[in-house]
Amino acid sequence: MSEVNVNSEENFKPEKPSLIGMVFSPGEQLERVKGNPKVLVPLLLVTLLYTIGAAITAFGMDSIWILQELGPEEAQFFAEIEGFMRIMILVTGLLIPLIGALIFAVVFLIIAKAAGKANVTFKKLYSLSLFVSVIGGLGFLFNGIMTTVFGANPNTPFTSLAVLMQAEGKLAIILASIEVFTIWQLIVTVLGLRKVAEFNAGLAWATVIIYSVIGIFISLIGV
Repeated sequence: MSEVNVNSEENFKPEKPSLIGMVFSPGEQLERVKGNPKVLVPLLLVTLLYTIGAAITAFGMDSIWILQELGPEEAQFFAEIEGFMRIMILVTGLLIPLIGALIFAVVFLIIAKAAGKANVTFKKLYSLSLFVSVIGGLGFLFNGIMTTVFGANPNTPFTSLAVLMQAEGKLAIILASIEVFTIWQLIVTVLGLRKVAEFNAGLAWATVIIYSVIGIFISLIGV
C-alpha cells in the first residue's frame, strides 16, 4: 500500500497555470502558480501581447495629437524623428513585461522576506507578475486598437477616467492611470500575493497600492 502511495506521489505533476485562465479563473491559476511557477512561456506570450499592442499604437496612431502640443520649431524637429519615436514605442512594448516583472519580483521578494515569508521565492513572484501582466497586456492591446481606429490621443486610454474628464498636465496622467484594466490587474495582484506569497489582506493591499502610487508618481516626474 505504501509503495502505491509513493509511486502515485512520484507520478503526480502539478497542473500548469494558464494565461487565458487568468481572465476567467484567476484564483485557480494563481494556486497553480504557487505550486508550479512558470516563467519562459508566459514571458514570451505576454511579451508578444505587449509587442502587438505597441506595434498597433506606434504605427497606427495619428501624430496630430502630438503636433497640437508643439510649437513650429518643435513640430519640425518631431517630423524629423517621428519614425524613430514610433520604433521606440515598439521597443518599449518589448521591454515592459521583462523589466516590469523583474522589478515587481525584486521589490516584493524583499517585502516577503521582511514579513517572514520564508517559502516565497524569486521564481514564484516573477511568475506571478508575468501571469498578472496578461491583464495589463490585454488593456494595452485594446486601447491601442481603439486609439488607431478612432484616431484618438494615445496618451488617453479609452478605459480610463481621462476620457470622461478634460484635463491637462499632471492631472491628465493621474486620470489616465485610473482605468479598468489597471484596477482589474491591481485586484488580481492582491489576490496573487495572498495565494502565492501568503500575504495577509492588509499587507497585500497596502503594498500593492503603495507600489502603484509610486509608479504614478514616477510618471509625473518631468511633466
